[in-house]
Amino acid sequence: MQEIINGLAVGGIYGLLAVAFSVVYGVLGMVNFAFGEIFMFGAFGALVAGQTNSVIAGNSVDGAALPSWLAILIGLLLGSIIGWLIERIAYRPLRTAPILSMLITAIAVSMLLRAIATFLFGAAQVPVPRAELGAPVEFLGARVQRIDLVVLAVAVLVTLAFWAVIRFTPIGRAIRATAEDKDAARLMGIGVDRVISTTFVLGSAMAAVAGLLYSQRYGFAAATMGFIPGLKALVAAVLGGIGSIPGAFVGGSSWASARSSPPPTSPRDPRTATSSRSGSS
Repeated sequence: MQEIINGLAVGGIYGLLAVAFSVVYGVLGMVNFAFGEIFMFGAFGALVAGQTNSVIAGNSVDGAALPSWLAILIGLLLGSIIGWLIERIAYRPLRTAPILSMLITAIAVSMLLRAIATFLFGAAQVPVPRAELGAPVEFLGARVQRIDLVVLAVAVLVTLAFWAVIRFTPIGRAIRATAEDKDAARLMGIGVDRVISTTFVLGSAMAAVAGLLYSQRYGFAAATMGFIPGLKALVAAVLGGIGSIPGAFVGGSSWASARSSPPPTSPRDPRTATSSRSGSS
């Protein structure tokens, strides 16, 4: 049971990131590899905003020591702004270019953001103060860390809120219409450029939330922390059906849960048992 809860918590993080990949792919038909780096900047944004002192580009900088809730908002805002800038500067000029050009640009943007983060925060892991949530709780005979329950609950609630926005709000209907047919949406008076920018902002906010949860669960932030989770989330999005929000989240949760479960005990090889008995006789 403990492995299952751990897997669900990690899967919730991957699920959030998978949703970000999925919604942008649904609108643009491309994979934004930079979501892994937005994941990382969300964690660093909250960390720097909440500390009294930080080291940035090798220099000690006095921090604002903001309350936790405000530091979290700063992390989300930073991730959303970076996502908007990426779409506006890197992807919009290439919107009519071949898909290979956008793919190369996405990889280049990801590498550039990682290099900027390495310059600003260094290559080593930076400790992140973890929230004091108390002792583990007993659940079905297993000791479960409270942070895992919080991570899972936040991931589920954020995903449900995001799904509700896409399903029931005017901007959500505009996003779905743009994903279905950009030319028809434009003829119906929908501002396609504005919708695509909004999609990037929303997806980047999801990635930043995932980065915040990841840094709290594991207790560190690093310039390269988003690379492996980004690849795993992309696999999860494909498993769940890329372009589907519920499918992406379920894919992330299921895949992480399966990987965290203990392997089944294999039956003993009869030949090994025979040789063992022969050796002992």
